[in-house]
Amino acid sequence: MRFSVVLGCLLVTVGVAGCGMIASASQHPAALPSAKHSASPSPSPSPSPTPTPRPCARNAPGFSCTMRNRIRAVRRYLRQLPGSIGIVIDDRATGAVWQNANATVAYPAASTMKLAMMTDLLLRNQDGNISLTSTDMAEMYQALYTSNDDDANALWDKYEDSSFLSRVQAFGMTGATFAGAVNWGFMYCSARDLDNLMNYVLGDTPASVRDYLVYRLQHVSAIDQQWGVWGAGSQNEPGNKDGWEYDPPWITNTVGFAGPDQRYTVAIMYNLEGYGNEGDTGFDYGTNVLTQISSILFQGHDTTPPTPQASAVP
Repeated sequence: MRFSVVLGCLLVTVGVAGCGMIASASQHPAALPSAKHSASPSPSPSPSPTPTPRPCARNAPGFSCTMRNRIRAVRRYLRQLPGSIGIVIDDRATGAVWQNANATVAYPAASTMKLAMMTDLLLRNQDGNISLTSTDMAEMYQALYTSNDDDANALWDKYEDSSFLSRVQAFGMTGATFAGAVNWGFMYCSARDLDNLMNYVLGDTPASVRDYLVYRLQHVSAIDQQWGVWGAGSQNEPGNKDGWEYDPPWITNTVGFAGPDQRYTVAIMYNLEGYGNEGDTGFDYGTNVLTQISSILFQGHDTTPPTPQASAVP
């Protein structure tokens, strides 16, 4: 059975500033001598000690100290997770990249591959090789907004075939492969592939294509797509394409961007093999994990768990 649409306890360090309180005369009448009878001036208060800055983590060179410390927190968090997870974060301003050991491991792409397909169709339309109709554009909208499978399949059947693979590999998805049927829903790729795709969209497509996709990813359905990279928080203007699959095991994936001018790209692919195969347990767990990782990275703390619906889209 396949549903394609694309923490708990967190280790987060929070600084708390101390504040002094002066008691009122009614509380301690003898503690505040009157100015008229005061024999000597009150001593000057000692300055508060300056908080010691937290040392900058040594991992992830090229990132800001704040981001390096947050990546360190994510690394610690990843150690406690069941299953297998691949993650890549890319700072487009500095060129810095951090990825974990599973970043190049191939996982079922699920609905994250819809982003690659829509990129392909828009580019071919731009070049005049195909002519997208108003019906096609309506189907593209739904394939990105709610990740609707029927609309994605209609576009695939009309415009795509095995040649799709060579085109998405040109987007940087060099590890992408078909697994069985030649269809977007039967493909594998890695988190590295998805991050390359996101960077290709942001840095190498014509402005009309890039602007359309950025807007669409920033305005996805709250029912089933606002999780994963969305956990970066509205102040960071995130956009994402999420996906999931249940064969079993549960697979939950997210790819997107956050920060001013889409500064950071993030891709996370999570295989919950051996965990949560009863009902939607693995789906709920996986979507929350990906959301909390993004929140740690971009907000420095955990966030409210998302509540997407695994069966909201056919």
